[in-house]
Amino acid sequence: MNPSHLLEDFMQTEVQHYAVNRDNYSQEGTSRLSRHLNTGAISVRTVYNRLTENEHLGEEWLRQLAWRDFYLYQARLDPMFFNYENVYDLSALGTHNFEAWSRGKTGIPVIDAAMRQLNETGWMPNRLRMITAMFLTKNLGCPFIYGERYFRLKLSDYDNTLNRGGWLWSSSLGYDASPYFRVMNPVTQSQTHDPSGSYIRTWLPELSELPDQAIHLPREDAIVDLKRSRALAIELYKEILSSKRAAPQE
Repeated sequence: MNPSHLLEDFMQTEVQHYAVNRDNYSQEGTSRLSRHLNTGAISVRTVYNRLTENEHLGEEWLRQLAWRDFYLYQARLDPMFFNYENVYDLSALGTHNFEAWSRGKTGIPVIDAAMRQLNETGWMPNRLRMITAMFLTKNLGCPFIYGERYFRLKLSDYDNTLNRGGWLWSSSLGYDASPYFRVMNPVTQSQTHDPSGSYIRTWLPELSELPDQAIHLPREDAIVDLKRSRALAIELYKEILSSKRAAPQE
Protein backbone atom coordinates (compact mmCIF):
# COMPACT_ATOMS: atom_id res chain seq x y z
CA MET A 1 0.00 0.00 0.00
CA ASN A 2 1.13 3.55 -0.69
CA PRO A 3 2.68 4.87 2.58
CA SER A 4 0.51 7.99 2.50
CA HIS A 5 -2.58 5.81 2.28
CA LEU A 6 -1.21 3.60 5.04
CA LEU A 7 -0.77 6.65 7.25
CA GLU A 8 -4.29 7.87 6.57
CA ASP A 9 -5.80 4.46 7.25
CA PHE A 10 -3.95 4.28 10.56
CA MET A 11 -4.99 7.81 11.52
CA GLN A 12 -8.61 7.06 10.73
CA THR A 13 -8.96 3.66 12.35
CA GLU A 14 -6.17 2.78 14.78
CA VAL A 15 -4.27 5.73 16.22
CA GLN A 16 -6.93 6.45 18.86
CA HIS A 17 -6.43 2.92 20.18
CA TYR A 18 -2.64 2.87 19.83
CA ALA A 19 -1.80 3.45 23.50
CA VAL A 20 -3.77 0.32 24.43
CA ASN A 21 -3.01 -1.85 21.40
CA ARG A 22 0.67 -1.18 20.67
CA ASP A 23 1.84 -3.83 23.15
CA ASN A 24 -0.99 -6.24 22.39
CA TYR A 25 1.07 -8.00 19.76
CA SER A 26 -1.57 -10.60 18.97
CA GLN A 27 -3.50 -7.85 17.18
CA GLU A 28 -2.42 -5.52 14.38
CA GLY A 29 -2.40 -2.30 16.39
CA THR A 30 0.64 -0.57 14.91
CA SER A 31 1.02 1.53 11.77
CA ARG A 32 3.47 -0.72 9.89
CA LEU A 33 5.06 2.49 8.60
CA SER A 34 8.53 1.72 9.93
CA ARG A 35 10.00 0.40 6.68
CA HIS A 36 8.61 3.39 4.78
CA LEU A 37 10.08 5.80 7.34
CA ASN A 38 13.42 4.00 7.25
CA THR A 39 13.68 4.19 3.47
CA GLY A 40 12.42 7.77 3.23
CA ALA A 41 9.25 6.84 1.36
CA ILE A 42 7.44 8.97 3.92
CA SER A 43 9.05 11.47 6.27
CA VAL A 44 8.73 11.75 10.02
CA ARG A 45 7.89 15.41 9.49
CA THR A 46 4.85 14.38 7.43
CA VAL A 47 3.71 12.03 10.16
CA TYR A 48 4.33 14.67 12.83
CA ASN A 49 2.38 17.32 10.96
CA ARG A 50 -0.51 14.92 10.49
CA LEU A 51 -0.49 13.93 14.15
CA THR A 52 -0.40 17.47 15.48
CA GLU A 53 -3.44 18.52 13.50
CA ASN A 54 -5.33 17.23 16.53
CA GLU A 55 -3.53 17.89 19.81
CA HIS A 56 -5.61 15.28 21.62
CA LEU A 57 -4.80 12.47 19.22
CA GLY A 58 -1.73 10.29 18.85
CA GLU A 59 0.54 11.53 21.65
CA GLU A 60 1.56 7.97 22.57
CA TRP A 61 2.50 7.23 18.97
CA LEU A 62 4.43 10.48 18.81
CA ARG A 63 6.47 9.37 21.82
CA GLN A 64 7.42 6.18 20.03
CA LEU A 65 8.51 8.16 16.99
CA ALA A 66 10.66 10.28 19.31
CA TRP A 67 12.56 7.11 20.30
CA ARG A 68 13.47 6.75 16.65
CA ASP A 69 15.08 10.20 16.63
CA PHE A 70 16.71 9.47 19.98
CA TYR A 71 18.70 6.61 18.47
CA LEU A 72 19.56 8.65 15.38
CA TYR A 73 20.99 11.37 17.61
CA GLN A 74 22.95 8.79 19.60
CA ALA A 75 24.49 7.45 16.40
CA ARG A 76 25.54 10.96 15.49
CA LEU A 77 26.78 12.22 18.85
CA ASP A 78 28.01 9.14 20.73
CA PRO A 79 31.44 8.21 19.27
CA MET A 80 31.12 4.70 20.72
CA PHE A 81 27.66 3.94 19.33
CA PHE A 82 28.95 1.58 16.65
CA ASN A 83 31.80 0.28 18.76
CA TYR A 84 30.40 -0.80 22.13
CA GLU A 85 31.36 -4.42 21.54
CA ASN A 86 34.96 -3.19 21.80
CA VAL A 87 34.36 -0.88 24.76
CA TYR A 88 33.42 -3.68 27.17
CA ASP A 89 34.90 -7.10 27.76
CA LEU A 90 32.24 -9.53 26.48
CA SER A 91 34.49 -12.58 26.61
CA ALA A 92 32.44 -14.19 29.40
CA LEU A 93 29.49 -14.44 27.01
CA GLY A 94 29.04 -17.29 24.54
CA THR A 95 27.09 -18.39 21.49
CA HIS A 96 26.20 -22.02 22.24
CA ASN A 97 22.46 -21.23 22.52
CA PHE A 98 22.29 -18.80 19.61
CA GLU A 99 21.16 -21.37 17.04
CA ALA A 100 18.28 -22.56 19.22
CA TRP A 101 17.19 -18.95 19.69
CA SER A 102 17.42 -18.13 15.99
CA ARG A 103 15.41 -21.22 15.00
CA GLY A 104 12.75 -20.71 17.67
CA LYS A 105 13.74 -23.86 19.52
CA THR A 106 14.32 -22.56 23.05
CA GLY A 107 11.29 -24.15 24.71
CA ILE A 108 10.05 -20.73 25.88
CA PRO A 109 6.79 -20.37 23.92
CA VAL A 110 6.62 -16.62 23.36
CA ILE A 111 10.28 -16.51 22.29
CA ASP A 112 9.85 -19.39 19.86
CA ALA A 113 6.61 -17.93 18.46
CA ALA A 114 8.25 -14.55 17.89
CA MET A 115 11.28 -16.05 16.17
CA ARG A 116 9.05 -18.20 13.99
CA GLN A 117 7.11 -15.11 12.89
CA LEU A 118 10.35 -13.30 12.15
CA ASN A 119 11.80 -16.18 10.16
CA GLU A 120 8.63 -16.72 8.14
CA THR A 121 7.49 -13.13 7.56
CA GLY A 122 10.37 -10.72 8.20
CA TRP A 123 8.32 -8.97 10.87
CA MET A 124 8.18 -8.96 14.65
CA PRO A 125 6.16 -6.58 16.86
CA ASN A 126 8.29 -4.11 18.81
CA ARG A 127 7.43 -5.49 22.25
CA LEU A 128 8.63 -8.90 21.10
CA ARG A 129 11.83 -7.43 19.66
CA MET A 130 12.70 -6.23 23.15
CA ILE A 131 11.70 -9.51 24.80
CA THR A 132 13.63 -11.72 22.38
CA ALA A 133 16.68 -9.44 22.42
CA MET A 134 16.87 -9.34 26.20
CA PHE A 135 16.32 -13.09 26.39
CA LEU A 136 19.24 -13.73 24.04
CA THR A 137 21.64 -11.30 25.68
CA LYS A 138 20.69 -11.88 29.32
CA ASN A 139 19.10 -15.32 29.84
CA LEU A 140 21.17 -17.01 27.13
CA GLY A 141 24.30 -14.94 27.73
CA CYS A 142 25.01 -14.27 24.06
CA PRO A 143 26.84 -11.16 22.81
CA PHE A 144 24.36 -8.66 21.39
CA ILE A 145 26.17 -8.46 18.04
CA TYR A 146 24.90 -11.91 17.05
CA GLY A 147 21.28 -10.95 17.57
CA GLU A 148 21.86 -7.59 15.94
CA ARG A 149 23.23 -9.28 12.82
CA TYR A 150 20.42 -11.82 12.74
CA PHE A 151 17.77 -9.11 12.83
CA ARG A 152 19.70 -7.35 10.08
CA LEU A 153 19.26 -10.38 7.87
CA LYS A 154 15.60 -10.99 8.72
CA LEU A 155 13.74 -7.75 9.40
CA SER A 156 11.83 -6.30 6.46
CA ASP A 157 11.96 -2.85 8.12
CA TYR A 158 15.64 -3.11 9.06
CA ASP A 159 17.51 0.10 9.81
CA ASN A 160 21.13 -0.08 10.91
CA THR A 161 20.97 2.65 13.55
CA LEU A 162 17.58 1.76 15.03
CA ASN A 163 18.39 -1.94 15.14
CA ARG A 164 21.67 -1.34 16.94
CA GLY A 165 20.04 1.09 19.34
CA GLY A 166 17.47 -1.51 20.32
CA TRP A 167 20.08 -4.19 20.87
CA LEU A 168 22.30 -1.88 22.91
CA TRP A 169 19.31 -0.96 25.07
CA SER A 170 18.38 -4.60 25.66
CA SER A 171 21.93 -5.60 26.53
CA SER A 172 22.43 -2.67 28.96
CA LEU A 173 25.19 -1.13 26.87
CA GLY A 174 25.45 2.36 25.44
CA TYR A 175 23.82 5.61 26.44
CA ASP A 176 20.65 5.44 28.57
CA ALA A 177 20.27 1.68 28.12
CA SER A 178 18.14 -0.64 30.20
CA PRO A 179 19.87 -1.11 33.60
CA TYR A 180 21.91 -4.30 33.88
CA PHE A 181 19.66 -5.69 36.61
CA ARG A 182 16.58 -5.49 34.41
CA VAL A 183 15.86 -8.86 32.84
CA MET A 184 12.43 -9.19 31.25
CA ASN A 185 10.66 -12.41 32.14
CA PRO A 186 9.26 -13.70 28.84
CA VAL A 187 6.56 -15.72 30.59
CA THR A 188 5.32 -12.72 32.55
CA GLN A 189 5.48 -10.56 29.43
CA SER A 190 3.46 -13.13 27.51
CA GLN A 191 0.86 -13.46 30.26
CA THR A 192 0.53 -9.68 30.54
CA HIS A 193 0.31 -8.68 26.90
CA ASP A 194 -1.45 -11.72 25.45
CA PRO A 195 -3.36 -13.41 28.30
CA SER A 196 -5.29 -15.78 26.04
CA GLY A 197 -2.12 -16.94 24.29
CA SER A 198 -3.59 -16.28 20.84
CA TYR A 199 -0.22 -15.13 19.45
CA ILE A 200 1.48 -18.33 20.59
CA ARG A 201 -1.37 -20.40 19.16
CA THR A 202 -0.96 -18.66 15.80
CA TRP A 203 2.78 -19.30 15.47
CA LEU A 204 3.10 -22.49 17.50
CA PRO A 205 -0.02 -24.42 16.49
CA GLU A 206 1.40 -27.54 18.14
CA LEU A 207 0.61 -25.83 21.47
CA SER A 208 -2.84 -24.60 20.46
CA GLU A 209 -4.72 -27.13 22.61
CA LEU A 210 -3.09 -26.01 25.85
CA PRO A 211 -5.22 -23.97 28.28
CA ASP A 212 -4.55 -20.26 28.60
CA GLN A 213 -2.55 -20.53 31.81
CA ALA A 214 -0.29 -23.32 30.61
CA ILE A 215 0.46 -22.07 27.13
CA HIS A 216 2.83 -19.34 28.35
CA LEU A 217 4.95 -21.60 30.53
CA PRO A 218 8.37 -23.03 29.61
CA ARG A 219 8.23 -26.46 27.98
CA GLU A 220 9.86 -29.48 29.57
CA ASP A 221 12.69 -29.26 27.04
CA ALA A 222 13.40 -25.56 27.63
CA ILE A 223 17.10 -24.86 27.15
CA VAL A 224 17.39 -22.52 30.11
CA ASP A 225 15.92 -22.02 33.57
CA LEU A 226 14.55 -18.46 33.65
CA LYS A 227 15.07 -17.80 37.34
CA ARG A 228 18.60 -19.18 37.46
CA SER A 229 19.67 -17.52 34.22
CA ARG A 230 18.28 -14.17 35.38
CA ALA A 231 20.39 -14.26 38.55
CA LEU A 232 23.46 -15.23 36.54
CA ALA A 233 22.83 -12.48 33.99
CA ILE A 234 22.65 -9.80 36.67
CA GLU A 235 26.01 -10.82 38.10
CA LEU A 236 27.55 -11.23 34.66
CA TYR A 237 26.45 -7.88 33.28
CA LYS A 238 27.46 -6.12 36.47
CA GLU A 239 30.98 -7.39 35.79
CA ILE A 240 30.78 -6.48 32.10
CA LEU A 241 29.81 -2.89 32.83
CA SER A 242 32.73 -2.57 35.23
CA SER A 243 35.13 -3.66 32.48
CA LYS A 244 34.78 -0.49 30.40
CA ARG A 245 37.96 0.32 28.55
CA ALA A 246 39.28 3.83 28.07
CA ALA A 247 38.01 5.52 24.96
CA PRO A 248 40.58 5.66 22.15
CA GLN A 249 42.37 8.95 21.69
CA GLU A 250 41.52 10.95 18.61
